[in-house]
Amino acid sequence: MDQPRFTKTAKGSKEIEERSGLLSSVARRILIMVDGKRTRSDLLQAFSLAELEEGLSRLELLKMIEESHGPANSHEGVSINQRALAQIRQMMYMSNQQYLAGQLDRFLDKDFALIHDRAGLEPVLEHWHRLLCDAGHEVTAYAYLRQIKTTLGWSKK
Repeated sequence: MDQPRFTKTAKGSKEIEERSGLLSSVARRILIMVDGKRTRSDLLQAFSLAELEEGLSRLELLKMIEESHGPANSHEGVSINQRALAQIRQMMYMSNQQYLAGQLDRFLDKDFALIHDRAGLEPVLEHWHRLLCDAGHEVTAYAYLRQIKTTLGWSKK
């Protein structure tokens, strides 16, 4: 019996990067946790039933997530070792302080803890990388990204 899973749409991934303000903090946390692997039951471990139903309804209405009944994508649901995530968070924190004047402080302090897999981490890395490049630190951005991908074993991507 396959429970439905939820996946982010391109619009959902863009929302994580850009923070348009359309979502409540609960809906945003749900969006971050939607990874193509978690089911409604999995999400109920982190949210009350009312919060989850309201958040999922809003995200589906805004076309930021979609329900799928198939198996999780081989890349999308790949869990990431907590130690590796801690190292990545530290690298992002250092670059955020040194090059981005703390733009990502709130995210790194609160929302980063909700990331557990590749589907959750990739849009965050893309956004962080773009911020560094836009701030004129392209060489540094690519050096950090290379180090992060090596830490994760994603060097071939």
